[in-house]
Amino acid sequence: MHPRLPAQALLELIEQRRFGVEYQPVLSLVDGAVIGYEALARFHDAHGGMLPPQQVFDSLHSSPLSLFQVEYEMKRLQLAHAPPEAGRLFVNLDPDAFQVAVADERHPLVALLAARPGVVVEIIENSSINDADLSDAMVAAFAGTAVELALDDIGAPHTMLSLPILLAVDFLKFDRSWILHPDDPVRVAALRHLVAFARECGKQTILEGIEHEWQRAFAAAIGFDHVQGFLYRHLFRSTGCLAGVAGDGAAALPAAA
Repeated sequence: MHPRLPAQALLELIEQRRFGVEYQPVLSLVDGAVIGYEALARFHDAHGGMLPPQQVFDSLHSSPLSLFQVEYEMKRLQLAHAPPEAGRLFVNLDPDAFQVAVADERHPLVALLAARPGVVVEIIENSSINDADLSDAMVAAFAGTAVELALDDIGAPHTMLSLPILLAVDFLKFDRSWILHPDDPVRVAALRHLVAFARECGKQTILEGIEHEWQRAFAAAIGFDHVQGFLYRHLFRSTGCLAGVAGDGAAALPAAA
């Protein structure tokens, strides 16, 4: 748990737009082709140091309008600098930021994301009834648009699986914690059945957190369609505040026009 950032630090971050994006590839297990990228928010402080994204978002939750502003600007950046060969672009959408404009006749975030072909909005697994209600509202808001939906972090600690959301989405993204128990027959059986359910229903599956070749092989044996993780770090792309520190093989994208 990170301490909350001071209000002055948050204000300076917003005013100076100290935002960046890291694009991590999602790869097919059939042929190793990149089928899309996940756009992940990145932030830095006035001294150039990287700030944990969760710390920034947690700190912004006490100011809903500021949270919405940062989420909207981050999504604009993520869309503007997506790799041209990206295909699908997976984006996380903070449910509390979404709630700020949930009563609007035309939700600004929905309009922004629906305007770009190939967007997949990731809905996080629920940790409370309130989260489940917000997830339902997000699914309803994107109904009728070309935006695909993914249920993110399936199986992560302290989360609950929402059956209505499970049935509504196009992608199932499984948390890396499944990799930590490859010899647990009960967990492996549950994973196989969830993946088989997805295949029978025409949904695609992604296992996150792949760092080693044996984990990729594990995902293939289970029957996953796609994987992502630091095994493919050499394919990461960066823009914004990361463009100048895109080392370790990550390719820096051009700065915003």
